[in-house]
Amino acid sequence: MDTPTPTPRPQAVIVKPEQAQPIKPFGLDMQVLLSTEDTGGAISVIMACHQPGEGPPDHVHFDQEETFFIVDGSYEITVGEQTTIAGPGTIVFIPRNVVHRFKNIGTSAARMLDWSLPGGQDHYFKAISELAASGGFSGEKVMEISKKFDTNFPSRR
Repeated sequence: MDTPTPTPRPQAVIVKPEQAQPIKPFGLDMQVLLSTEDTGGAISVIMACHQPGEGPPDHVHFDQEETFFIVDGSYEITVGEQTTIAGPGTIVFIPRNVVHRFKNIGTSAARMLDWSLPGGQDHYFKAISELAASGGFSGEKVMEISKKFDTNFPSRR
C-alpha cells in the first residue's frame, strides 16, 4: 500500500518592503508581499497603488474570498449592493460569488492591501504583468488569463 506524500507545511516568512516583488499589471504599481507559495497556498497578499480614477470594473471570484485594507487615500468601493467611501483604516471582506469593484476617488495616489484566500491573486497579476512586458497584451489574452485565475467580469446590462 502506497503512503500518500504529505503536503509540505508552510514555513514562517518575514518580508520587508524592499524585499517585496514589484509587478506592474494593467500599468498599476503593485508589490507581492506574500506569494501563494510563501503560504502553502493559504493566502496571497499584495500592496496595490492606484492613481486618481484607477480601479477595476465589476468582477467576481468564485473560488476565493478577498479582503482589502485601505492604507492611504480614498476609494469608492462597491461590494454586492453596498457602496461606500472608504479611507485609511477601512477593511472590506468580500465573500466568494459577490460582484465588487473599487476606484480611487481622491486627487493623489491611494494604496490598499489585498489578501486573497486561498492564495492565487498574485499568480493572476504576475501573468498579466508578464503579458504586458512581452508586448502581447490584448483583450482576448487578458480574458483568457482572467478566466484561468478566477477573475470573472459579469456582462454589462
